[in-house]
Amino acid sequence: VLLRRIYYGWFIVITAGAAEFANAASSITVLTIFVIPMTDEFGWSRTEISGATSIGALLGATIAPLIGRIVDRLGSRLVLVVGGLAVAGSCFYLAAAQTLLGFYIAFTVARTADQGLIKIGTTPVVAKWFYRFRGRAISSVFFMGMLGVLVMVPAVQFIISEWGWRAAWVVLGAVMVAVGVMPSLLFMRRRPEDMGLFMDGMPPIQNGGQKESGVDGSFELELDVDLRWRISLVIRTPAFWLILTSLFVISTASSGVILHLMPYLTEESGISAKSAVGVISGFTASGAFATLAIGAVSDRLPPRLLMAGSYLVSAAAMGLLIITDSLPEAYLFAVLQGFAAIGINLTSPILLAEYYGRWTIGSMYGIVRAAQVAGFAIGALISGVVYDSTGSYQLAFFIFLFIALISACFIFVAKKPNQNQRRTSSAEV
Repeated sequence: VLLRRIYYGWFIVITAGAAEFANAASSITVLTIFVIPMTDEFGWSRTEISGATSIGALLGATIAPLIGRIVDRLGSRLVLVVGGLAVAGSCFYLAAAQTLLGFYIAFTVARTADQGLIKIGTTPVVAKWFYRFRGRAISSVFFMGMLGVLVMVPAVQFIISEWGWRAAWVVLGAVMVAVGVMPSLLFMRRRPEDMGLFMDGMPPIQNGGQKESGVDGSFELELDVDLRWRISLVIRTPAFWLILTSLFVISTASSGVILHLMPYLTEESGISAKSAVGVISGFTASGAFATLAIGAVSDRLPPRLLMAGSYLVSAAAMGLLIITDSLPEAYLFAVLQGFAAIGINLTSPILLAEYYGRWTIGSMYGIVRAAQVAGFAIGALISGVVYDSTGSYQLAFFIFLFIALISACFIFVAKKPNQNQRRTSSAEV
């Protein structure tokens, strides 16, 4: 009886969160733990390692818009199951990898599934089930993803130290099957209307858009907050392209730092490998806390301002990292960058849903995610090339500092589309 009284949207949140938790297997933050042991064993360069993440990211970017349309039309269950199996299979193959080509094939598949399938299958489906608590619901999914990284980073480091890096890949694959694939297969649904439910579990009211409360103080959804934009009109608005550009630019800085963070801290900042793993965990812990804090305030504060603020915090973090030569400074960087990264990723789908509604959120998020993934690929490659050319990451990090400031400027001027255009789009659907 209790389960029947719980809005099914929260089960969607748990299922999507489980997929994100297990998807830590394909994250750059976890890969950075493998960089040193794999390059030591095989003699690969940092550019070669970065290249695998870049190719997979670009392929993920290529399919993301198409997958977004599939999520809007068919739902996320198939997308998450296929993506999860692809990541798990790649992890199992990586455990037996002997050549650079084999590494490229496996990790390219994993990153393609991560960026082109799993990321597109989790956040948009949650946005379709919520309005009033959209920020908190999406933040819960992001929190589970950050928790996955927070758990996996020390676990992978421990497994590598005790049994080697091959055993670590096997464990990551098994976690994806058990935690990511199975719940998605059993519990994921497309949207509330398919189950005879309403968004937020409450029927809409017809009162000209005014909020009302029942005798118990419960919230009811206004009809005109659930407007429907056609994707063909969304992409004609300046705001959408400003958001898109800002996310592309900041993503180059994000991946360019995170993939190479551990080698930078150990080789250029004089921090031990064990302490560097602690810093990476601190970055993830900061992001996990930020998901809850930003998710709560995003239901009350404009997501555009939260997003712009996150860009500025990222710029401050980059500046600090450039001069970091002690463990306290490294941890402060981790806290700042953790808040900034999660603030950007969390507020972007909330901002899109606020500006354009939920009905094409999959298509919008697929396009935006493609831009982000392209940025991830370029950023990781920039750091690798700069290091191999100069023997240092300093120049790359100066570039990323400038990039973060440019991103903030883009989002500051991305104003909400005008009401007349929005009503026209809603009427055409």
